[in-house]
Amino acid sequence: MLEISLVNVAPVVEGQLEALMEGELGDGFPLFPPSRSAVERMISTSGRLPDDVIGMMAPLMMEVSVEDAAICAVAAGCKPEYFGVVLAALEAMMDPEFNLLAVQATTELASTLLIVNGSIGERIGVQSGSGCLGPGYRANATIGRAVRLAGMCIGGAVPGETDMATFGHAGKFTSCFAEAEAVSPWEPFHVDRGYSRQRSAVTVIGADAPVNVNDFASASAQSVLKMISETMSYPGSNNAQGGGEVLIVISPGHAELFEKAGMTRRDVQEALFERARVPLERFSPEISKRVHGKRKQQYGEDVPDPVPVADVPDSILIAVAGGPGSHTLFFPTYGETKAVTRVIDDSK
Repeated sequence: MLEISLVNVAPVVEGQLEALMEGELGDGFPLFPPSRSAVERMISTSGRLPDDVIGMMAPLMMEVSVEDAAICAVAAGCKPEYFGVVLAALEAMMDPEFNLLAVQATTELASTLLIVNGSIGERIGVQSGSGCLGPGYRANATIGRAVRLAGMCIGGAVPGETDMATFGHAGKFTSCFAEAEAVSPWEPFHVDRGYSRQRSAVTVIGADAPVNVNDFASASAQSVLKMISETMSYPGSNNAQGGGEVLIVISPGHAELFEKAGMTRRDVQEALFERARVPLERFSPEISKRVHGKRKQQYGEDVPDPVPVADVPDSILIAVAGGPGSHTLFFPTYGETKAVTRVIDDSK
């Protein structure tokens, strides 16, 4: 038996919680009531006015105010100190370069994945180690969920109506983790993207569900590279067919092998770019025509065979996270989108 004290809740409150789940904010999980006082506490951490507009959200192209964002953050279960990350993530996903309309409305799996960098991650408890993409960590779960609630409730990405994902995946509820900077052999992910180490930042990526690279046997960087690149090279991904950016999240154990080999992040990017390729014969005849049509934009008539999964080495985004265990994650992406990074205002 669970040793948990049951809570007495008035029937009227239970009814209100049920109504909230069935209302406009509903994503299938219980919600925290966005009371006026809770929303005001959330906004107070931002130093911004409630009606400040932070962007326009597709597909409905609705204005998103600071108060709108705070309502979603409260409903998702965020603590007030998380709100700076939520605001920065929302601003990033509404950047035209991210191509939010496509991510919100596609039949594909893609959704918003957040990577948090800098001191704020540790300060507010964003997990970077074991289980960082699973349950048990309030900051990870609720920050990612707040961003998705905004996408549904403000942007209007309603499953089966404007969000046309054939299946979706669990990351469409929430997907957020911090980079394990202390155990990474390289500069933090946001520094590699041009931001100061002294600043905290969040990067938003239009990612599919991850594909695990299970490699307990490899004892060298070259062996791990082979396993990662082979895992990346399957013909059914958007990236194999149309290129774009992909994300590799390397476990500390695998990162250590790269460090011992003296490989920089750039070395790993270049190695994976050369190796992660799909022979055109692995596509069906119809998809092969599609691949040629999409890749002509980059290569003209001379589409390479095998075709690279990513556009260029820099299109292979690499972060370090996770706990013990010889695993690495490959995240395919929507393809026709770009990761966007925003500095987090963590002065409050």
